[in-house]
Amino acid sequence: MPENWYIPSSATKTLTVGLAKGEIGDFRVGPAAQEGEIIGSSTNPLAIGVRNVGAVRDSINLRIRDLDGATIWTGSITLNVDEFSWIYPTPSYPMPARDLRLRAEAYHDTVVDSYFDRTIMVVVRVDTKITLELQPAVVEPGATYHYKGVLTRVDTGQAIPNMDIEARRVEDTTSSVVGSGKTGSDGSYDIVVTSPTAIGTFRCTAVFPGIVPFVGSSAEFDLGVGVIPIPAIVWVAVITILGIGIATVLSK
Repeated sequence: MPENWYIPSSATKTLTVGLAKGEIGDFRVGPAAQEGEIIGSSTNPLAIGVRNVGAVRDSINLRIRDLDGATIWTGSITLNVDEFSWIYPTPSYPMPARDLRLRAEAYHDTVVDSYFDRTIMVVVRVDTKITLELQPAVVEPGATYHYKGVLTRVDTGQAIPNMDIEARRVEDTTSSVVGSGKTGSDGSYDIVVTSPTAIGTFRCTAVFPGIVPFVGSSAEFDLGVGVIPIPAIVWVAVITILGIGIATVLSK
């Protein structure tokens, strides 16, 4: 067998000494949410602030765990050594019917390098009821009238003060805001609005848009715009006067 039968060969690979390690400096969550509200949405965002305290630039693994449930999000961020940055998770996780205890973790392999805990408080929904009366309910074109009513809790009947109320009206099949106001200490509101210049019947709505924890509600009432009808008692008086006049003429 020739002496050079075995030809030498070799292979190379870069050895990285050290690793990237994440240090979570902040974990931002909303303070509270209603049951079923999506955590990680534009209205209830999450944010993790993390720094690379390792020896090399590399990807840092991140995750968020529901401490009373499962892992709800995983992701990663690549940082230079000692670089700090934010990442905005979107787990689309529905708020449970309990306080939500969340933990953001930076980890590699099975080792957790750092973590940050936050709690989102569950908010119990409160149903509301709003009433509406138009005063007057029949007006001349371009005249003013009032949206009046009271906003209360359904469960206790208590008034809800300092809440925004929208006065809406439908014209040409389009509903638009024609006025606004706030409820007083007794839950009542009084919004002055100018009526349409056209003659007809218009659907008016008082709307409470809702604000956590209060659920929105609305009430409707029809507004008549045109010639104000003469009350029945006035018609009786007119007929009586006319009757007297006719009787006088006949007696002559």
